[in-house]
Parts: sequence; C-alpha cells; structure tokens
Amino acid sequence: MSRYLTKSRFKEALECVTKLYYTKKKEEYANTQLADPFLEALAKGGFQVGELAKYYFANDPVAENITITTLDYEEAIAETIYRLNQPGRVVIAEAAFKFKNLFIRADIVVKENGILHLYEVKAKSAGDENEDTDTFLSMNGDKVQSTWVPYVYDLAFQKYVMAHCAFSCDYTIKAHLTMANKDAAASIDGLNQFFKIIKQDDGGYKVVVPNGLARNQLGAQILKNINLDEVIEKVWNFFAVPTDIAPNMSFVDFVNYASDIYYRNEREYSAIGKKCKTCQYINKTDDNSLKSGFHECWKNHTHYTDEWLAKPLVTELWGGKAGSQSLTQKLIDRGIYLLENTKKEYLATSAPQKPKAGLTPLERRMIQVEKVIKNDLTSYFDKVGLADAMKSWSYPLHFIDFETSMVALPFHQGLKPYQGIAFQFSHHVMHQDGKVEHKGQFLATDPGVYPNYEFIRALKLELETDKGTIFRYHNHENSYLNIIAKQLETNPDAPADKADLIAFIRNITRWKENRKDVYGPRDMVDLYDLVLSYYYSPYAKGSNSLKQILPAIIKDSAFLRKKYGTTGMYGKELAIKSLNFDDHVWIDSHHNDDPYKTLPQVFDHYDRNTLDELIKDFDELGDGGAALTAYNYLQFAEVPQEQRTLIANALLRYCELDTLAMVMIVEGWKNWEY
Repeated sequence: MSRYLTKSRFKEALECVTKLYYTKKKEEYANTQLADPFLEALAKGGFQVGELAKYYFANDPVAENITITTLDYEEAIAETIYRLNQPGRVVIAEAAFKFKNLFIRADIVVKENGILHLYEVKAKSAGDENEDTDTFLSMNGDKVQSTWVPYVYDLAFQKYVMAHCAFSCDYTIKAHLTMANKDAAASIDGLNQFFKIIKQDDGGYKVVVPNGLARNQLGAQILKNINLDEVIEKVWNFFAVPTDIAPNMSFVDFVNYASDIYYRNEREYSAIGKKCKTCQYINKTDDNSLKSGFHECWKNHTHYTDEWLAKPLVTELWGGKAGSQSLTQKLIDRGIYLLENTKKEYLATSAPQKPKAGLTPLERRMIQVEKVIKNDLTSYFDKVGLADAMKSWSYPLHFIDFETSMVALPFHQGLKPYQGIAFQFSHHVMHQDGKVEHKGQFLATDPGVYPNYEFIRALKLELETDKGTIFRYHNHENSYLNIIAKQLETNPDAPADKADLIAFIRNITRWKENRKDVYGPRDMVDLYDLVLSYYYSPYAKGSNSLKQILPAIIKDSAFLRKKYGTTGMYGKELAIKSLNFDDHVWIDSHHNDDPYKTLPQVFDHYDRNTLDELIKDFDELGDGGAALTAYNYLQFAEVPQEQRTLIANALLRYCELDTLAMVMIVEGWKNWEY
C-alpha cells in the first residue's frame, strides 16, 4: 500500500509531526477523534459549501459530470489527465495530482487559457476585509496569522504538488480559497435545502441535489474566491514553517521531511507543549489494548516512568483568564511537567487578576496546584463569598440553556452565511421555598424553517412573568441573544413585533456600544463565573465545563445524591416536575454518579463528549456538538419520521439535563455541609 502524504496528513504534520507515526493505526493507537465522515460533515457543514461551489463553476455539475468519484489513487490520476487533455475550458471536482509520494485531491480545478485555477473550498467565512491578502498575515508581515495557518498552508501544499506534478507543471497555477461570504445575503428562500446528505454503507456520505438543479435557481452568489498566490509565494520562499521540529525550516524542507518520515513509517519526536492538551492520540481509559501516543511522547521527552506520568500533568492546569499566553507552555519551557512541581511565581500573568469578588485566576490556579501537592481531594468552596453574591438574587430563579447551530447556507432571503440559528432551549425554575420544576422548553427541527424569531417569542413568554434572576452557563446564551437582536435590527423582513423582541433581549443581556460594556436591567448571572470565583473541585481536573462540574458537585453533596438518587422524585407527575421524563433517577453508582451517563446516545456508537469534539474549533460552542450535529442531521439528511421523533426526544432530554445541572450546582452550594 502506498503511503502518500495527503492533504490531511500534511495538516497533521503541521500540528505535530509525531502524529504522522500514530495516524492510520487504529488497531494499535488510541484515537479520540471521531472517525465518521458523515457526522463530521453534518457538524461542520462543509458538504453544503463544497457542493454549492460547484454550481459557481458549472451550470449543472451533475449533468456535466464534473466530479471524479473513484477513490482509487491511480484511477483518479488517470481520469484527471484525460479530462485536462480535453480542449477548451474544463472544470474538474476532486481532481487528483501526485508528485513523488505527495498526493492531493483538489476540490475544484478549472483549466482555462493555459491556466489551472485551483479552488480549495472551506467551511469558513470571510468578508470584504479579506480582499486585502495582507489580512492573512501577521502585523509585521513576517508570517501567516495563526488562525489562517491551516487554510493557507493547505492551499500552499496543494499548489506545490500541482506545480511539480508531471502533467500539470507546465500550466500557470493560480490558487484560491473559496469561502462563505459573510457580507453577502441570500436572494432566495430555502437555499440550504437544495443540498441533502445521505450516509453510505462504507460510513462515508454523498450529497444529493434535485434533478436538473441549475445555477440560475440558486440566486445571488454567496461564496467568494480569494486569490492567495502572493501569500503562497511568501510561504514557499520567505516564511519559516510554524513547526517546532526545527527552527526556521523552509516550506520545501518541511514538506520533504514530513513526506520522508511518513513514507518510511518512522517516528520523529517533536517537542511537547501546549499542543499536547488537544492531542487525539491519548488513551484515557483503563483499556490497555491500545497504546497512548501522548504518553509515549511525554515519556520520551521527560524520561519519567509510567508511574510518574500517571500523576497530574501541567496539561491539566486551568489556563483561563491568562491573556494570550499559554501557562502550560510556559511551564514546559521551564522543564516543569508535573503540577506538583509548579510554583506561584511561574504562574504570574499580565492579564487583569482581581474580579469583583472571589478568587483571582492566580489564586484559583494555586488552589489546584496545592491540592495536588498535598494529595487533597476535598473541594474548595467559599460559602461566605457566595452567600454575599446571593443577596442580589431575586426569586424565582430561572436557569436557561440554548442549543444552536451556524449553518453555512442561509435559510431565507436576506440572511447571510453562518448567521446563528437558535433551535432549542430548556428552562428550569427554582422557587424560594426550594421547589424545582422544569418550566418550559422549545425545539424546532422542521427542515428549512428558520426558528430564531419563534425561539425568542417563546423565551420571552417564559421569562417575562416575573423579575426573578436568570442564570446562564458561560457566554453562549448571551452571545446568541445578541446575534438574534442584530438579525432583528438588520433584516428587512424582520417581524412586526421586532421592537418588543429586541427590548426583551436588551433587558436580559450585556453588550458593547462604542467599545464599552452595557448591561441590561435584568442582565443574566453567569453561573460559570460563580464557579470560577467560589468553587474548585480536584475531581474536575482543571475543567470548568458544566459536564465536569456537575459530577464534581455531586461527589461533594450528600443532599444531591439523596434527592436525585431515588425513584419517585423526578418526573412528569412527581415532586420535581419534568416535561420529558416519567420517573428518572439521575444519580446512581452504575453510571459513576454522572447524570449525563444516564441518558441514551443521540447517535449510535458515539457519546456526547465525542460529538462535542467535532466543534471544538467553533466559537462559543464548546459543549454543543451532539445537539448541533443532531439538528443538522434533521435539517439536511433524509430521515424517516420514526427516527426523527427519537432524535427530537433525545434532544429534549439532553437540554433538560443541562438546565437541571445548573439547578443542582446551586442546590449543592445552598445545602453545603462542611
């Protein structure tokens, strides 16, 4: 079997060249990355952008048969050569090119007047500012901006292969990124519904479009092509590759190096660092049948024994509110690999430290370190400080959680790519006497139906009945409410009640005007901030996500274990009213006292944590991968009604637990026992 360095392998090499040794060895090395192209395509929406792009180069890509479908490398190359030899303008999707043991499949190639135009289609947005290609570079112009590195270097690699390929090297090659234009609005309704996705027997997917769909049915162009030849010239000839394998390595040297070690199947250890925090080649289970590439790298670098590497590593350090620097990298650069060897002076940052109340970020980090040093498994809780914060709360307390998506192709005329879609919320209420109830919920999954305005109307009805304090967890809910407010303000087809809806949003959110923070009279309280200020559990290992904090507070609270660990307590007709459960026990030892593990999977074989990893690069969506993927599935896949109902019910239960989790945290604190 040929070991070609492909686009995806090149991307892994940029992240860490050692990954080239672990990749494609699923029977030998653990890999936490989801290996399901169907679900990944659903989560990231790239399939729609890629398919739409074809219609901007061909009137009817299906009838014109522009796509090379074979997966066989040599067959794809032979077909590419044959098509390029045809006279006149030629459009090819999935064209194949090879140079030595480098191999690419180009998204779209257009042969025209002696030029090969290469178009790499990305599920990312760009605006008018990106017409100036200097926006892809750093302030000093000496490197590619870090956020654009994966995209620019991918394109540079593809152009390099084409420029050296025997049958394409005589052409002038121009390279472009094709992305959603965030400044363009759809001119038709239902653009997103033209492209459906079907899962195939091999686990892959294909996109199907209506028979005879043509370019003129798709309205105004909402994708943009940005030529990056000037940037690529600098990448090839002047910029050092952003890799830690060697200083000042040129692009060509890096490509040859990565190609050579991958071809020979040899492991080259690069430096460990902050990148290791997101390494997918780690075995986090008790199953030792698969090796952990992460631990092999750390063992090679540190020369620590397996026993020492089982101790808390600096990769577990909470790194929030530290500004642009990575504290994990800072410690590793000092030769510190274990949390127990960390000192206070090593954790100093220039970022603002003092909150309005509670722990500073430095104090919180030092609590984490000191508990590791002392092997202290008890939690820190500032009951007095929280009690002072609670004085500003007004009952009843409202707890809300949103599930959202950002679809690439707009639902309706006038909307723009990647505008936020809020399709679900859950709402729990806690009364002053301690009574808890699942008060309300909203879910909209009908294909092609734009839900945002109905979503806000339903939320307004839930929250306007009193002036009780509203809680969210982190920034997600506040961000999406502001997104919807902007949509209401700018959309010419906004509903007649838009002024009332905007006023409601402004009442419960915070936003910026002229770079200054503005707070609504009923601005939501961020429970995440309260966790950072008043509570730390060693069990959460530096994480402050809701999914980690909930099991932590349960370990601390006998009150919660008793209340939510018995039958006859939580259900539709029981003491704690539910909208989706008849009688559910949330806390039991069979599920390690983790309520999230009591729920069935939304998709077979993939738990919620795995699906959340799909969207770890999406802003504001750290914990919503399962819901987003399910929503996109119901929007863009052919789904039988029975399965559609099952998925919708699963979504309702998951979102209900998210707001119940917030309730449990507050209950655990209110009933804290020393």
